[in-house]
Amino acid sequence: MKRRNRDINIFNLSMLDVISGAMGAFLIIMVILLPYYKKESIDYQKELKQARAAEDTARQAAQSAQAAQRAAEASQQVAEESLRATETAMRAAQAEADQNRQRADAATQQLVKTFLLVHIQWGTKYQDVDLRVVDPSGTEFSYEHKTYPGKPGELSVDSQYGPGNEVWSNPSAAAGDYRVFAELYNLHGENDTPTVTGSVIHRDGSSALPPARLSVKQQKYLVATVTVGADGRVSIR
Repeated sequence: MKRRNRDINIFNLSMLDVISGAMGAFLIIMVILLPYYKKESIDYQKELKQARAAEDTARQAAQSAQAAQRAAEASQQVAEESLRATETAMRAAQAEADQNRQRADAATQQLVKTFLLVHIQWGTKYQDVDLRVVDPSGTEFSYEHKTYPGKPGELSVDSQYGPGNEVWSNPSAAAGDYRVFAELYNLHGENDTPTVTGSVIHRDGSSALPPARLSVKQQKYLVATVTVGADGRVSIR
């Protein structure tokens, strides 16, 4: 029996030695590996800080990019509004220029026109002489048709008994020939033959009409042809 107890004690001591040796080996390994563990831990924290810093930098860059984009959009909107305002101003200026050109053209057209006033007179008593004016379009103005709708010109003075005067006027005579006629309409019992004189008043002054002696009753005598040039100048032949 004593021998058996001695075997158990020896076995127990051997197990303790194994455990002690294992613990010692573990401690030795931990001591050896501890610097590397600390280094890896430090490197991990450093990388984590760097990653967080990079994330902050990226976030700030993104915020800056967004702010720059908003500023660019605002600048683009301002530029578009300025462009629209410029286009509106240009259209207004063009419209004003067109109006001024139209006014200038109208003024030029007005300058090349002239007013005409044809006046005839005769000195015989009681006799009736009629003035007739045919404009470049062929329209004839007389006591029968003193005016025409839509056409400038009017026979404004019509004397039926001499001595008398007759007047035809046109405030804006177009270029062309205006033929002036005199007609002995009625003698009213007088045998004298009247002589018609007169003048043409226009933009540049006045010109005398050649005298015309009327001898045949109710016959039209061509007194003169008044020509208005393209530049508004007037000549008589």
